[in-house]
Amino acid sequence: MLKYEYRGAIESQCDILMDGNQNIKRGVVAVLTDFGGMSWYTGVMKGVILSINPEAEVIDLCNDISKGDIREAGFVLGTSFDYFPRGTVFLCVVDPRVGGKRGNLIVQTEDYLFVAPDNGLLTSVCEKARVESIFSVKYGKYTGEARGATFLGRDIFAPIAAHLSLGVDPAEMGDSVESILTISGTPPFINKDNTISGRAVYVDRFGNIITNISMGYLDSLFEGNIPRKDCFIRIAGKEIEGIKSYYAEGKEGGLIALENSWGYLEIAVNGGSAFNYLGYENKESIEICFSTDRIPNQGEK
Repeated sequence: MLKYEYRGAIESQCDILMDGNQNIKRGVVAVLTDFGGMSWYTGVMKGVILSINPEAEVIDLCNDISKGDIREAGFVLGTSFDYFPRGTVFLCVVDPRVGGKRGNLIVQTEDYLFVAPDNGLLTSVCEKARVESIFSVKYGKYTGEARGATFLGRDIFAPIAAHLSLGVDPAEMGDSVESILTISGTPPFINKDNTISGRAVYVDRFGNIITNISMGYLDSLFEGNIPRKDCFIRIAGKEIEGIKSYYAEGKEGGLIALENSWGYLEIAVNGGSAFNYLGYENKESIEICFSTDRIPNQGEK
């Protein structure tokens, strides 16, 4: 078993394309967890990484994913990974069934490497990126020792990510597999009355509610001419008229809908928290309805 020391130089099915490995320089490790900003778990994983690769640049993508929320983690990862340098290794640990029978994965795309449990977290990666190879990893040469089954982030995922950052071929670390577990999303849909229903996918620390209604989706429905001014968004019994471009366009303390910088419809309060304003306790209960006098293209449901 590997000791933590510098070694010198690392549900549906998702089909993959097996085109061989690309020789890309690595050194950046981005961490995504639900451990919380005050947890020492993240710090320990970083310590493991730096013990193996002292030159690694370890970046926190997010450690405040809602507890055990695999879909939320997948949304954050899917909207973020392609902003990172080519060759980044993503260490993803949102694992509510840690220690169970699910596998431990390395997923290699054209430009990135992802280390995660096989629980659907990487669904968005499969949807957005060209997956070249997938490997299932167990305890061995490139992991730590098995010290219980509750912290595989420390004992398996962090050591694997560190060695990937050193350029170790993922094929040396695990067995090739041809598919991984993916989880179905909750896409928006058109109702019989031509309204569009959506849900919240993320609530940020400011209380802004990011929905699953992307502007690309609306653009396809309205053939490139979204009725931004002539539409209504209903949420929690309240109605918002029009889609704004930035927060200050709304009345101070008032509820607004806007296109955010990720390309999604967002509900916000100018200078406040939409989540609190609307009296929600969790994002799972948040439903959004978009309506307009124009009829959307029914072929794009």
